[in-house]
Amino acid sequence: MRQRANLGHWTQAGGAVSATLRAALVVAVLATPAAGVSPSSEQAADAPGDPSVEAFLARGISRSTGSEMRAGLADLRSAVRLEPEHTLARKTLAIALLRAGRFGEAEAEFTAGLGEERTLALSSGRLSSADLSGSIDADALLGLATSVQLQGRAREAERLYRAYADLAGALSKDAGRAYFRLHELATESGVEWLDAEAELAKALAVDPDIRSAALLPAFIDPTTRPELEPYLRPIELSGSRADSTVEYDTLPLLSRWTAPADTSEMLLALAEGKLQLELLVGADGFPDEVIPVTPVTDEDLTPLTSAVGAWRFTPARAAGENAPAWILFGRAAEAEPDGQGSSDQEPDDEEPGDQKKARGRETGRK
Repeated sequence: MRQRANLGHWTQAGGAVSATLRAALVVAVLATPAAGVSPSSEQAADAPGDPSVEAFLARGISRSTGSEMRAGLADLRSAVRLEPEHTLARKTLAIALLRAGRFGEAEAEFTAGLGEERTLALSSGRLSSADLSGSIDADALLGLATSVQLQGRAREAERLYRAYADLAGALSKDAGRAYFRLHELATESGVEWLDAEAELAKALAVDPDIRSAALLPAFIDPTTRPELEPYLRPIELSGSRADSTVEYDTLPLLSRWTAPADTSEMLLALAEGKLQLELLVGADGFPDEVIPVTPVTDEDLTPLTSAVGAWRFTPARAAGENAPAWILFGRAAEAEPDGQGSSDQEPDDEEPGDQKKARGRETGRK
């Protein structure tokens, strides 16, 4: 039988804990710093429906690389508004704007990320790559040069491309991106001070396979960033516990992730997304119950539910209102190779579906 941990029903002296005490307990949990949480996320983690900058950033990247570019731009703008000094969020917004053809807005965001004074010095020729510190973001510099070029400012673009090539290393493949852009710039603008054929030759010399698709700065892969990856994990209704009579407009979305501080095997699996959970997410976005799909020991269950209890969700919506929902979170465990396990073993030794569904709804808050 699967194990159950009730997160939504704290009791004191046999009675329900007051709302004030419940709030105090939540604050106490959230006041403890945990790995992978930015200060901005910790400070505002008591607002379940308000996503963290990491949530906005992860979803913005995912949507901007798919068919929801407008929604992705909105997410990325929200990330920057929430934390204006978050350099990755600002650069990612700039890249998305560039790819959406909004070159002036992209330039403004790249400039804000790189620093207005440094950008002006580079584009005017008063600052060379030799004067640049190692902290400059090369991809952002390439994006800035491209956005300037596509607005027809050839001389500024050339200086920025030269700075990028020097920063990347004159004989590197990355520098080839700048040379190829300079070839395009010379061809399209017809300026006399650029030799289109010479720039193309340099580009092909360092990268014979250079392609136009490689000329724009790329989004980071959010699955490679521990602070972003949890927000991309699949969420779906729990088939064994969801109330089939409820038609949801939207399902819950993870809005604040707190990485488990404990490094035990179960919590490590949780942090790495290897553990699938059934969660009852309340209408207020708080996780009320957690049931590991893979059985765990009592020793592991308490720290596991404590970690999940610090997460926050944007609640599900049904009939235009926030609603509780049983969901599956995370990736399912890999199937065992053929020949392992008993074929006549009852699946998970669980209760019948109807009984499980009833039990799940009994403990959920109405």
